[in-house]
Amino acid sequence: MLRDVRMTFRINKNEKLMLEIIRKSKYDIIRVGIVLIMMLTTVTNIELRWMKCEVWILYGIPALLLMGFAISVLRKQRFRLTLADAIAATWFVYFVGRTWIGNEWPCRMEFLKTVETFLLYVGLRCAFDRTRMSAWVLIGVILTFGCYEAYLGFSQMYGDDVSRHGLFALTGNFLNPGPYSAYLMIGVVIGLSALKNMQNQPIVNDIQNILFVKKILRRIPERIKGVVRNVKSITWRHIVTIAVIIMAIMLPATMSRAAFLGVAVVVLLIYRGRYWKYRYIVWGTIAFVGVAFYFFKQGSADGRMIIWKATLTTWVDVPWFGIGIGGFLHAVAEGIARLSTTNTDLSSAGVADYAYNILLKIVVEQGVVGGALAVAFVLVTLTKLSRNSSALFWGIVSLLVFGMFSYPFDMLSYKVVAVLIVAWSESTIKRQKDERQMTNCERRMAKNESQLVLELGWIKASLLSCFLGFASWHAGKLSGVCFQTEWDSYMPLSVNSFSIEDGYKWQPSVSDYSHFLYVFGKKLREEGQYNASNAIAYQATKCSADPAFYILIGNNYKDMKHYDFAEQAYYKAFAVMPNRLYPLYQLMLLYQESGEIQKRKLMAKRVIGMKPKIESPATRDMKKKAMVFL
Repeated sequence: MLRDVRMTFRINKNEKLMLEIIRKSKYDIIRVGIVLIMMLTTVTNIELRWMKCEVWILYGIPALLLMGFAISVLRKQRFRLTLADAIAATWFVYFVGRTWIGNEWPCRMEFLKTVETFLLYVGLRCAFDRTRMSAWVLIGVILTFGCYEAYLGFSQMYGDDVSRHGLFALTGNFLNPGPYSAYLMIGVVIGLSALKNMQNQPIVNDIQNILFVKKILRRIPERIKGVVRNVKSITWRHIVTIAVIIMAIMLPATMSRAAFLGVAVVVLLIYRGRYWKYRYIVWGTIAFVGVAFYFFKQGSADGRMIIWKATLTTWVDVPWFGIGIGGFLHAVAEGIARLSTTNTDLSSAGVADYAYNILLKIVVEQGVVGGALAVAFVLVTLTKLSRNSSALFWGIVSLLVFGMFSYPFDMLSYKVVAVLIVAWSESTIKRQKDERQMTNCERRMAKNESQLVLELGWIKASLLSCFLGFASWHAGKLSGVCFQTEWDSYMPLSVNSFSIEDGYKWQPSVSDYSHFLYVFGKKLREEGQYNASNAIAYQATKCSADPAFYILIGNNYKDMKHYDFAEQAYYKAFAVMPNRLYPLYQLMLLYQESGEIQKRKLMAKRVIGMKPKIESPATRDMKKKAMVFL
């Protein structure tokens, strides 16, 4: 009986201890739930422009702000503002000002998505403020979702799931293997970095230390207890290793050079001490493999370099403040038109949909000022993140490397991952060492960090939270309108499936949606409204680098018998994409209709002698037609 009393007392004592732990960490338990919910948005199907979960994120940000304010009041603590917060706020204000002043380009979607990213950062900073949540929460969640994406890709290759792109075997929840590879890359890099400093901590011991698990273990049969004892040798290191292997197996199937480069750069930096003796052999091998990958998909690499060179050609006219938000694709078209007058080889040029370099896009649209703020924000956040978690630090580094050659930051998944990690890093508080145990360097770092931290009073914080919450709610309302409009307009995207009245009704909400504008312009042309069609086409040239809009303009002018304007439009289409045969073919037909026989013959010779980027039955038919004209 005395033994039972002691046992009951011990259990009650343990229960009180567990309740005390839960009471002290209840805020971090809520924050773990926020992390899980946010990561769930990264494995939803990526759409071309808008996703439903983006609208819900904007509607959910006021709840994050309210939660952060409530936690701050309950803990009797003020909001802590860091240097990164100040830089982020300054950058965002500059972005809004650059959008408002000199708004030359349609940028509704880009503006709303940037507002969403900034408000999400603010909301998570408020919700995570002064958190002691372990970095292993983020590491474990990222590895778990990375394994899920790897499983999804495997099932698309060998299972019942279907890839989301007809030309590729696996895409995960993305639209092609390129951005999908970045998700696997981040998981591999974070896992490898975590393994470097990880201890062999048994899983079973950690599980048995939980009181409720102990109660369950007392009631299970001895046979199952024997199984538990047999797996005591399994450690967390084994689990992380298995997760890394699962993602690493699927990564080569994506054939993404940007992902391979991101992994290679991080691995070379992390494990430099192990191969330093043979560094020249390792570097030489990697350089040889890199050159081989370049020639393996040379056209794609050359096409991206043409995009970069073309935009820089346009950017030099306005270097300090950039060409304006949303004007990157127009800058590509104008830059290629300029390069076409030189001896630059443009045979690999293609229609640009993305910048394929996040820093270049920021500098071109926002100028040197915006680029400097972006670099400052990255450097400040990476400096603090390197002290808080080396695994998450290298994960962000790999994503930045990937972003210099692809477009991950144009998609919700990677913006959520990056904002989640940075917001946690800027919010976390580690237990400081005793002042007597700190080195002089650590004392200076702690002093400098304290000087860079400001506190925001409750009244100011409440007013700011209300303002940002209202802004987020309003942005969610606008995004919902865009989402619904694009859903309605995307489903029937053919000229015979919607009326002109529907087109004009949808146009304000999709003013930067080039695909819809092209179909709407063709619809107006078929109805004989040539001037209205040209107005829509000219609007589309501000948000697209596709020469098809100039072809549409030329066709409209030709039908209106304005042959001079039609000739200018066709020549502009050829200058924007000088490896396309179709603009020259249209010029040949224009000269045939206008009766300019000599120009028709000269243009027919150009059509016959030109080597297009892609040979097809259509290009062969054009050349046969030119032979007939000659």
